[in-house]
Amino acid sequence: GTNMGDASDLEGDYQVINLPPGRYTVVVTMMGYATKRIENVDVRIDLTTSLNVKLPPTVLEAGEEVTIVAERPLVQMDITSSLSSVGAEQIQALPVDNVNDVLELQAGIVRADGLHIRGGRSGEVAYWVDGVASTDAFSNSPTAAIENSAVQELQVISGTFNAEYGQAMSGIINIITKDGGADYHGQIKSYVGDYLSSDDVFSVMNKVVAATDSLTGVTTVNSEAEDPLLKFNPTYNLEGSLSGPVPGTKRRISFFANARYFKNEGYLYGREWFLPSGVPGDSSLVPMNPHRRWSALGKLTWKMTSGVKLRYSLNLSDWHNERSWNRAYKYVPGGIPQSLGNTQTHLLSLNHVLSSRTFYEFKINHMRNSYESYVFKDPNYTPRWLVRVPEDSLNPSFTFDPYTTRGDSLLNALQQYGIQYDWVADPAQPYGYVHQDSARTPISYSFFRSGANLNQTYRSTAYWIGKFDMTSQTNDVHQFKGGFELRLYELNLDTYTLLPKKVAGRNEEVVPFVPVVPDVSNIYRNAYKRTPRELSAYIQDKIELADLIMNIGVRFDYFDANSVVPADPEDPNIYNPFKDVNKYKNPGAPDSLLQEYTPDERREFMHKKVDPKMQFSPRLGIAYPITDRGVIHFSYGHFFQIPEFQYLYAAPDFKLNSGGGYSIFGNADLKPQRTTQYEIGLQQEIVPGLGVDVTLFYRDIRDWVGASPLIRTARKVVSYSVYENKDYANVRGITVKAERRYRNNFSAKLDYSFQIAEGTYSNPSDAFYAQINENEPRRNLIPLNWDQRHTLNAQLIYRLKTWNASLVGKYRSGLPYTPSFAVAERVGGTALSALPENSSRRPDIFSVDLYMTKRFSLGVSELTLFLYVYNLFDNRAATIVYSDTGSPDYTTNPRFETVAYNPVRVSTVQDLYARPEWYIAPRQVQLGLSIGF
Repeated sequence: GTNMGDASDLEGDYQVINLPPGRYTVVVTMMGYATKRIENVDVRIDLTTSLNVKLPPTVLEAGEEVTIVAERPLVQMDITSSLSSVGAEQIQALPVDNVNDVLELQAGIVRADGLHIRGGRSGEVAYWVDGVASTDAFSNSPTAAIENSAVQELQVISGTFNAEYGQAMSGIINIITKDGGADYHGQIKSYVGDYLSSDDVFSVMNKVVAATDSLTGVTTVNSEAEDPLLKFNPTYNLEGSLSGPVPGTKRRISFFANARYFKNEGYLYGREWFLPSGVPGDSSLVPMNPHRRWSALGKLTWKMTSGVKLRYSLNLSDWHNERSWNRAYKYVPGGIPQSLGNTQTHLLSLNHVLSSRTFYEFKINHMRNSYESYVFKDPNYTPRWLVRVPEDSLNPSFTFDPYTTRGDSLLNALQQYGIQYDWVADPAQPYGYVHQDSARTPISYSFFRSGANLNQTYRSTAYWIGKFDMTSQTNDVHQFKGGFELRLYELNLDTYTLLPKKVAGRNEEVVPFVPVVPDVSNIYRNAYKRTPRELSAYIQDKIELADLIMNIGVRFDYFDANSVVPADPEDPNIYNPFKDVNKYKNPGAPDSLLQEYTPDERREFMHKKVDPKMQFSPRLGIAYPITDRGVIHFSYGHFFQIPEFQYLYAAPDFKLNSGGGYSIFGNADLKPQRTTQYEIGLQQEIVPGLGVDVTLFYRDIRDWVGASPLIRTARKVVSYSVYENKDYANVRGITVKAERRYRNNFSAKLDYSFQIAEGTYSNPSDAFYAQINENEPRRNLIPLNWDQRHTLNAQLIYRLKTWNASLVGKYRSGLPYTPSFAVAERVGGTALSALPENSSRRPDIFSVDLYMTKRFSLGVSELTLFLYVYNLFDNRAATIVYSDTGSPDYTTNPRFETVAYNPVRVSTVQDLYARPEWYIAPRQVQLGLSIGF
């Protein structure tokens, strides 16, 4: 399907470079010899596929050929660091819903509030799509929503990686999407799913009835709960793809298109007993973590000439979470913020072959991502308020509309005579923002009965990337590659908490509540625009000898945060300086003559620009074949990464509460975080079709982002901390991968990791909160929050004619947590204040997923019925536990029998401490069909 090839020299050596990853057919011809056709030749990212062919002298009739089916070797001789590669066929055969599900099955990866590769923080991973970085600059999460059916190859480099990859310390996740070909192919896939579980841990209270014993006066509570998983909890999916040549272009232009719509109601539920305004709801069950998204990928490939290829791809995604689980709002679900966002990515690439051994690629990538979060988009949206006069000994209670002429007069009369009244929401229009005091429990050990989150966030990130790479196979031994990249970012953030409107001229809130967006000078609002810049360059050489393969390279990185830090740490706030010299143009003058600087004027001398950061990093990887079926590799490298932009630009105007308290600020002068990584590994084919890969690794991580000691300002009661490069960690471990190729109707794969990840602090802000709690600075290493010692993934795929079944088993040893003493174990003055942090372990987690298909041939097309079952045995494994008991089911603080009944309490104490979100998802079954050609 391509016009690419090469002619061998007199020794039979040849190279075909510049091939996208995929599966190819290679045809070898020579006059006087039989033609050989080798099918199913796999080509993978950055690796050499060796293909040795012997041609027998021809005794065949003209035009005849010998066809051979190739098999990817179990031992890849030129791998110089740990690498996992998953192709499109394997992804389609597994019970995985998205790319993250595939990644979780790879050795060395822990999925705990993000993906952690080899013990690093989740932000240390770089995502690449089609050869270009595709990472959100703010949160270091992937920007492109690539669906499984659009993936040609997924590669995870968890060890040291070549100099061409940068801005990552733990690993590279490299995704290559599919191209259109010379023939038309298409597929439509749809399924519907439901959670099937009868465990009452997911139940929601339906009724609470109290009864008081007339003799003892003791009140008992009887409650009824409803299991929402006994009803239909829908998951919907519709996906389609189409590829082939563009009509009328003589097959010089091909296309690939993929789109998916996905909606999931989730398995956590609440009940609408109340609306945010406190008005009674309809008591219906409400999903507390519903999610829907759609994504689309379109790709055009134009073979302009035999040596020039132009590609353009457009990736779109849009998602919406109506709410995210918040326990306090379980019975006021309307008070939880919704979040939504979208991404648009354009990629234009030019591939130009200069000769049979040299080509270059030039790529331009533009991405824009937006994110919003709020309960109601309109910050001025409030309920319609009525006035209610409570009953007294002479008059019954009554309610009236104060916005009518008669109602206004009546309200004035109530105020004039001091008659008590309340503001209540009109049941005809009860929705809108209410005072922050409404979001409080009416009594201890209770859920909220009203209130709405008053935070609103608007964020957008965008970047332009220009990238040039040149590759040259100068001879049979050396392949040189070099290039440079320029990234230009634009970050916009506006986040605030709605505040009560004040009466003009008085420090008194308007009643009823009227929300206002705080001014940019207010501590309850952060807004900024930042435009950092990044430049990098690299050169590397891949040396392939008969008994030695080496990857040697060096990388240069330049980063300019294009931002500022306080010039005077004792007085950072340009809106309300503490020092007169920063506040007034003429300090010391009489009060009547004092002239204040404007905030923009103060910005010029109270802020100072940070210097750019530069860094060189060497990379070395060596593979030494010991036999034709075994290879040892060693790799070493220095890796650097600019911290996530949220730590550079948090609270950018350094605003402080003059009344006292503590704050934490971003630091645009942060240095790159750095790690030195070593690994040594062995690949060995034990018997034909069975191979093993064992790797030992060690990582030394320095200059991790942490929090500085508290900085005291000129106003002594006000202190703050800034993010700085101070935390340390090290990780050591071993990974074992075993693979049995498909034979006798089945294949199998096993991935095991043992690692120890220890450091000073797991999160950058941990040291800040430790100081506020007056804890000593940490001087020892503790297990990090994602220190999962044992990780085991097992895959089994069985095929029999038109049937296919695959099982994935996952075992995770318990993550660490900080224990506390149970209430009964506290004994007066001998009680300790705290136990060592992260010194206990949560329960282990085990689950099994199943995927089954049955294919039916329909002439040129194929119909497939399929079944997904996630958490096949409906295991109730805990991800979080109570610190005093080590269990998610109960706690000794409080002891429920000691909490007196109160009719104002929403639900029961037992319900308040039931934590369904602390368990893995229950069994989910998805049934669907696909039609393809």
